[in-house]
Amino acid sequence: MLADNDCNLTPQGLKIPPPPWLVADVAAGGLLAIAGIGLGFLTLVLLIGENRSDSALVINVSFAFVAASLLLSSWLFGPAKHGVSIVSLGLRIPTPPGASVWLLPILVWVAVLTFNGLYGVVVTELGWESLEPPDLPFDTYGAGSLVITGLLVIVLGPFAEEVFFRGFVMAGLARRWGPAVGIVASSLLFSLAHGSVALIVPIFVAGALLGWLYLRTGSLWGSIMVHMAQNAVAFTATIVI
Repeated sequence: MLADNDCNLTPQGLKIPPPPWLVADVAAGGLLAIAGIGLGFLTLVLLIGENRSDSALVINVSFAFVAASLLLSSWLFGPAKHGVSIVSLGLRIPTPPGASVWLLPILVWVAVLTFNGLYGVVVTELGWESLEPPDLPFDTYGAGSLVITGLLVIVLGPFAEEVFFRGFVMAGLARRWGPAVGIVASSLLFSLAHGSVALIVPIFVAGALLGWLYLRTGSLWGSIMVHMAQNAVAFTATIVI
């Protein structure tokens, strides 16, 4: 049983109910997610063919499989293993209710967009081509595939990533080592998981802000909404530009 003072993750008031899972559960969940994602993508490539590994079908199914693996890992080594509700993953109503419930997510969203814009300008002006965002093939998709991709990128992906990286990983690490370590470590894992050197810095910053928002409000829903809004902007820009 957790002591009462374990609920206080920081004297500055950033509080969430401490989850029952431990760092070992976080590590096991991460390994399961990696194994599941790798196995799923390999199976798709073998079934469809390596020459079509960048097709809309493979990419969309891969997006869905990644999301499913993250959610399954979070549930298995979190609520399922310890016999608690999925609410423990942060899927609770923000408290206390008030203007900050809406204002803080908006401010975080603006901060993420601002940083990404400034980062992009600096990278371009300095000529650091290796740090420019990679080109995505969405503009070659048909209408049906594009709609499915949009739903995966804007809705399912952010939900699964927030549940795993913030609700599961960050909360478990914060319980053991405090909120600062939880935010930094989970944000680093979040950025590395995207597999692109060009995205490490902006995604790390976004992850840190989303982690702070979760700890500040006690609810994951604000972080999910901000993540969805950010992905909507990025997805739209990729198609239009």
